[in-house]
Parts: sequence; C-alpha cells; structure tokens
Amino acid sequence: MTQIILSAFLPVFLIIALGYGVRALGYIPREHWRGVNALNHRLLLPSFLFSLLAQAQFDGGQSLTLAGVSALGSFIMIALALVLGRMISPSGRITAPMIASAVMWNIVLSLALADRLLGDTIASAGAAVSATGVIIGAAAAVAGFALTSGRGLKAALAKTARDPVVLACVLGLLANLSGLGRISYLVAPIEMIGAGSMAVILLSMGAGLDFKALKGRLTVLLSAALLRTCVGPVVYLGLALAFGFSGDFAVLMAIAGAAPAAAFIYAVAADFDGEAGLTAGMITLTVLTSAITLPVAAAIALSL
Repeated sequence: MTQIILSAFLPVFLIIALGYGVRALGYIPREHWRGVNALNHRLLLPSFLFSLLAQAQFDGGQSLTLAGVSALGSFIMIALALVLGRMISPSGRITAPMIASAVMWNIVLSLALADRLLGDTIASAGAAVSATGVIIGAAAAVAGFALTSGRGLKAALAKTARDPVVLACVLGLLANLSGLGRISYLVAPIEMIGAGSMAVILLSMGAGLDFKALKGRLTVLLSAALLRTCVGPVVYLGLALAFGFSGDFAVLMAIAGAAPAAAFIYAVAADFDGEAGLTAGMITLTVLTSAITLPVAAAIALSL
C-alpha cells in the first residue's frame, strides 16, 4: 500500500514544489505569476470543471447521494469554522478566512490525486463531489468576506453569480442534463483548454506559497490548518461511511476532506479588502500539512 500511495501522491507534490522553486529562484518572477493565476481562475480551471461536469456519466441515485454527502460535509465545516473562529477572536475579519479555508478545498489537487490513485473510473463520482463542493464553498467564502467588509449580502450574491468557477460548474451541469455535453464538437475546444490546466494550476499553487505569511498569529493559522486537513478528512470520511460508501468512494471523500484550501480564496479576500495576508498564510500552511494528512487519510480509507 505504501508504494501505491507514494506513486500517486509524490509526483503531484513534486510539481507543487517545482512551482515554488521556479518562483523562488526567479526563473519566472513573482509578478508574472499574477497573470498565470488570473488565467487559471478565469479560463483554465473553469474549462476543466465545465468539461468534467458536462461529460460526466452520472448514475442517478448514487451520484445524487455523493453530491449530498459532499454538501453536508461543506455545511459541517462551515459550522465548525464559525464556532472555532469565534472562539479565537470575536472579529469577523478572522472568522471569514477561517470559514473560507475550511470549506473551499482545492478541487484540482484532489481530482489529480484521485485520478492517479483510483484511475479514470472515479471521474464521474469526483465530478459529483466537486460540483457541490465548489458551489457551496465559493458561496460561503464570498459571503463571509463580503459580510465582514460591510458590503452586505447583495454584494456577496453578485460576486458569487459572476465567479467563473461557479458559472462553469452550473453551466457544466446544465450541459450534462440537456445532452449538449455529449456533442463532441461543442465540448472539444473547452476540453482541450481544460486538459492543459492541471499541471499549470499545480505549478501556480506552488508558486503561490508564501512562507512570510506564516509569521505571527500562529494560533489562528494552526487552527485553520488543523480544521481543514485533520478534522476535514474525519468529517468527510465519516459521512461517506455513515451513508454506506466504501472502497474508491470512501477514498475520494477522504481526499476531499484532507485537501488544502484553494488558492481562489486569496483573490476573494483581496477583492473585499479582507485579511489577505492571513488568508495567504492559511493556504500555505494547509498545503504543508496536507502533504502529511492526505496520504494518511487515503491509506486509512483504502484499508477499510
């Protein structure tokens, strides 16, 4: 089992490390990565998610149950983050990034690991889990930062409705339900764009690691990292088992639960003048802790 875990996880984390090295050594300067990150968020990741959802072979009840389990996991993580954030500080500016880092897990990293560990057969299940995870996670992250910035619920709803990642998920599901996702010449161009996204997004993830953001407020940072990457897999794997899922499906949920926070939440924090530095620290620390918790969670799920 150790060899299986290493062969699946090591290449992915090496790509992340390569991204950090390329940026740290100045081979591609930091300022250039802003454009890469914008390309990821506005085009590559939406294309990847749209083609994944549009072409997924959902099998009715099981896919719906998986999506429901993913949604329930998201709501539990929001509640836990809200309680934990309020325990640490009464300030909503601390609670907002805590909620965002807890609920908005890194979809691309999770699907890359699931594909390497479980193969193509898990793609449709991954699509079901990802769709609800992205929509609920993005909405919760945006709402938290918007409400604590004083802009109100209207601004949060407007931002969520315009977000390219959320729109890609909604449109991908609609294309699947309408049958348009099965018309190859319509989906092929988007699929080709999305096909090159995974490596670029993983490299950008590494380039975005900010170790300077880990200085100070260690209690908040550690709490966020432990909630996302240690409590998360317990919640998601526990729900999967409670609803009768096992095998590959349990592993998929364990990976989703242990995944680091998505880099997307940093952009949201900056847009709403939130605690961007603290958010960057949370993202960085969850990536570091997930390098340990992800293979452990997957190994536990595989052994059940």
